[in-house]
Amino acid sequence: MPIQPTRRALLAAASVPLLGACGRGSGDDLEPTELTLATGNPGGVFHRYGEALAKVWQERLDGITVRTRGTNASVDNVREVSEGVSDIGFSLADTAADARRGRGTWGEPVDLWALARAYDSFVHLVVRADSQVRAVTDLRGLRVSLGASGSGTRGIAWRCMRAAGLGTDDVESMAETLQRSADGLASGDLDAFFFVSGLPNTAVLHLSQDMEVRLVPLGHLVPRLVRDHGSEFSRSSIPASTYGQERAVDTVSVQNYLLVRRALQLDLVQALTRVLFEEQPRVDELAGGVRQPNIGTAIYTSPLPLHPGALRYYREQRD
Repeated sequence: MPIQPTRRALLAAASVPLLGACGRGSGDDLEPTELTLATGNPGGVFHRYGEALAKVWQERLDGITVRTRGTNASVDNVREVSEGVSDIGFSLADTAADARRGRGTWGEPVDLWALARAYDSFVHLVVRADSQVRAVTDLRGLRVSLGASGSGTRGIAWRCMRAAGLGTDDVESMAETLQRSADGLASGDLDAFFFVSGLPNTAVLHLSQDMEVRLVPLGHLVPRLVRDHGSEFSRSSIPASTYGQERAVDTVSVQNYLLVRRALQLDLVQALTRVLFEEQPRVDELAGGVRQPNIGTAIYTSPLPLHPGALRYYREQRD
């Protein structure tokens, strides 16, 4: 696994091109601007966190209007931000890294920039409590929702399946949104579904309150995922009682990035970054339970470069 550069080294490396870009510093004297923030599925943390951020940015930054745009999340958001349909968006790190490098279905490198590394997401493989599924390999021959087309969940679900030795013909795969997946499990139309989300995921939480569900452990797949796809994946756990379960569940976690259009003005992005950290208590009021960015790790967005406006904010905090 590659050695991660220190925070000081990353900020120092970026200092030279920023020295000539220090005009307005407060980020408060901004031109009136309308922004679009691409979020994700209703019931997912991208959606809940995005709605809260949009409200807080508007409250704190005079003249700035932020409209949220629901999507199928990561893949859609990468496309929208890179094409200028949206100005800001959330993405799973592996989706963003693939796009930046031009790997897989992207074909060629996509010009992507980051505002921050956000919270980590956790891979959920949800089954009914009385299901015979105890491991990924037990999905063979079953009806499984791998996530909606245009979602990062779908890509990670396939990667987990392949890491476990399953191919595209081994399950009856379906491309359902989060809520349709939860409804399908409840009705018996699905045997299992994948979803990648921060904690807690509202749709899974509501499902667990309506019926007994279980999360299938996935953590043992991490070495294969890292070997085949990169260091964006880690082994982690979903804490006990998150969804009423008695024990923590060993699973896969993946970083999330907050993407931003490179064309946005430096002062505007600096202000957005500042409010992202200064107003975390307010965001928590609006979207309670969402794990928010840590300023100590927010700059680690490799292979995506940080927007110069975000870098200027982080350098100020270092100084």
